[in-house]
Amino acid sequence: MDIADLTRGIETGRGVALATDDLAPLLAHTATLFDHDTSIAGHIRILGFGDRVLVQEQTPEGELFVRELPSEDAARRFLEARLAAYERMWDG
Repeated sequence: MDIADLTRGIETGRGVALATDDLAPLLAHTATLFDHDTSIAGHIRILGFGDRVLVQEQTPEGELFVRELPSEDAARRFLEARLAAYERMWDG
């Protein structure tokens, strides 16, 4: 997937599934605002993409997924919710 495909996919509002090979180009075209290794589901990142804020994470099936959120603040709240869910998984 090239960056134009990513942009079109993000504009649908549904998010975009990425192949593992697409991660390096994504990271090369974005600014990493936050990166956290979940130890359960790979890295979850907040990325700046022009005036957009994206979250990149890994699905339970191991697929990479990118979605746009309205602001960095919203992305951080999303991240906190994900990390809380992963913490509950550790607790059984």
